[in-house]
Amino acid sequence: MSNKVALGLIRDLFFRSKIDAVASALGASVAYASSLEAAASRCAELKPDLVFADLSDATFPALETIEKIRAVAPDARLVGFASHVDLKPLRAAREAGFELTLSRSEFTARLPDLLKS
Repeated sequence: MSNKVALGLIRDLFFRSKIDAVASALGASVAYASSLEAAASRCAELKPDLVFADLSDATFPALETIEKIRAVAPDARLVGFASHVDLKPLRAAREAGFELTLSRSEFTARLPDLLKS
């Protein structure tokens, strides 16, 4: 059973259900935030080990996202993902300091390892 605390900055309810299915199979759980303000609040409350953000969603611009998260959860691993054809937010996330940036399909494939490690 995993004791990792994960927070997803994702508004897509369908994708959240996919993430929850993977987490459940691993004995993990993922909390979510649908805005940067909620993300900061949830980070202060949960002290997550892992925060992953849907960078294709304009709600979570890379620089603002990392600033908000680092202010309240400086040690959290920050992972961003976006459509493989949406290179601009992935590049912005790398430049802002995200530890890992992935295409959405890569993120999905690596999610079990991210939740375990």
